[in-house]
Amino acid sequence: MKKKIVVALLVLLIMVLMCGCGDSGSADLDETENAAETNAVEEEEEPAAETKVEQINLDNAEGSLVYARHELAQDYNGTDAVRIYFIYTNKSDETKTAQSTFYPQAFQNGVECEFTTGDFMEENEAESNLSKELMKDASLEVAFMYTLQDTANPVILKVNDQSAENILDGIYQEQELALQ
Repeated sequence: MKKKIVVALLVLLIMVLMCGCGDSGSADLDETENAAETNAVEEEEEPAAETKVEQINLDNAEGSLVYARHELAQDYNGTDAVRIYFIYTNKSDETKTAQSTFYPQAFQNGVECEFTTGDFMEENEAESNLSKELMKDASLEVAFMYTLQDTANPVILKVNDQSAENILDGIYQEQELALQ
């Protein structure tokens, strides 16, 4: 019986304290929540890594993609294009292609350039390598080709990290390519 009375008094005491401090406690909680939200916003604003780089060099647990060079070319239709070469290395235990881990895009004058292919009569080995799967620790030169609006203005190359560990993090690098 004594235990029941002590427990009842403790419950009553806790209720009185909560009522008396209700406004103060909620203000403290609001301040704590606001501080947490501010920290979350600050963390979102800080980029995980440098995005504008002199040379694309993305590396993750599944592979790496390093910019090698670029050249002006013409696509299968005779349209001006840029062919961009990379060295791709598979680090995964599974066989993979460069396109399964990385997503390159080209932009000119602020507009995305369309992916294209070169002339089928003049096969480019690095372009053909895009569809080749590599085993773990194997490396290969690959090339992506994009149509151009003109041959005077630079191209912004943007490569997104599409690995399973980073796909939701928005990790990418950008490099400016001079065409002249």
